[in-house]
Amino acid sequence: MSIKRRVVHCLSILAVAAGSAAQNIPVDAAVVRSIPAEEYIHRRHQILARLSDGIVLLHARSTASDLTDHGFKQDASYFYFTGESNRFAAVLALDGPMEKSFLFVPDGVRSFGTELMTTGPMPGEPSSFDDIRPWRDLLPYLRERASDGVSKLYLDEARRAVMPGNPEGMLPMAGERNLWWRSVSESMPEASLVSAAVVIREMRWTKTDAEVAALREVARASASALLAGMRVVEPGVRQRVSEAAVVSGCIEAGAEGPSFWPWTMSGPNAHGSVLGSSFHDYRHLDRVMERGELVRMDIGCDLAHYEGDVGRTIPVSGTFSAEQAEAWGLLVAGYRAGLDAIRPGASRAELAEASRAAVQAAQASLRTDYAREASRVLLEGGDAMWHVHGVGLEAGEERMPKLTKGTVLAYEPGFSVGDDAYYLEDMILVTARGHEVLSSGLPYSAQEIEAAMASAPSNR
Repeated sequence: MSIKRRVVHCLSILAVAAGSAAQNIPVDAAVVRSIPAEEYIHRRHQILARLSDGIVLLHARSTASDLTDHGFKQDASYFYFTGESNRFAAVLALDGPMEKSFLFVPDGVRSFGTELMTTGPMPGEPSSFDDIRPWRDLLPYLRERASDGVSKLYLDEARRAVMPGNPEGMLPMAGERNLWWRSVSESMPEASLVSAAVVIREMRWTKTDAEVAALREVARASASALLAGMRVVEPGVRQRVSEAAVVSGCIEAGAEGPSFWPWTMSGPNAHGSVLGSSFHDYRHLDRVMERGELVRMDIGCDLAHYEGDVGRTIPVSGTFSAEQAEAWGLLVAGYRAGLDAIRPGASRAELAEASRAAVQAAQASLRTDYAREASRVLLEGGDAMWHVHGVGLEAGEERMPKLTKGTVLAYEPGFSVGDDAYYLEDMILVTARGHEVLSSGLPYSAQEIEAAMASAPSNR
């Protein structure tokens, strides 16, 4: 197949990397079913008990999906406590003193100039909430509760700081949760607004058995899609081609689509100092991949409302140079030592220390100055170089201080040496005795990665 035909083939998102059986791993429909309704009710009871002196206000997503989205993605915290995937702009009020949950819903939704039916139970209909009321009753309810002495309102926060989208002195334009805080503050000046973020993140940090079952299928689909994206990487091909292969791979594996737009970042784009600018670039930093370069592939699939996050470093030419292979092997050795340190009660610092110890132990056997420089960077880079974050309803969730049984995390160390950037990531479940790599079947060693890339037709 010519490069030109390959580009057309992949961008059509029809059939990617013919002959690759691993990318067609089907998901298990039996475990991807919705989380039991009782689980959402239990979560609401838990937070009502923990924040019993006020009212938790969680806002459903209030913007329609973009035409570029693969579907409407509900606000993660709202979904965590309700299980409502398509409810638009509703407000969940968890009243601690009353030990009750109320849902306030809009009368209707407009899309493309047309009024749509409100999804889910209407006000007054039976549901798992104590009551469903129209939107217009929210402020009267809050003011009545304030007059009863319940003036503390708990709100969620964004995981990262959000640019307000406006010059200083003007009202913010961006960030749904930031705008929600501003709206509640100005509408309820007598209330005391408090962040519920820590409690919500603690609850989401440890997954239930049903969540783990869903995330196991998410990891399976994500691993399959990563292999699909790897197998179309070659000199002269655009990054977009591999990204399209990942999207197709997610869908072919049974997922709804990608959990975020794939990062196939080659050469200079793979460095941490450059990656973030892809969020502000029309072309997503697209470029033609060149022989000798390394590629950072950071991808995930979205399935059953849960999101994946996995990644590898791969050579554009299909083979690592001797120096690159040695540096990559050093990272893999440190990574595997970090995996062995995963257990309930462990901290990110302990994982990083175990990884650094393995790198230090390997220093004496290094053969190239390039690899020795890689070891120096890995040893002096601090804990941040051995990054850990949660995985669940969002591909990147907050990290809590200690691991717990049921935590699903991503361990993703990364570093740069000269022109090359290296990165490795799996989805990992913390078990009672240690860990389980959920994204199993992905290659680790340089030889395994080269073999996986060679399993599809190539013009390299």
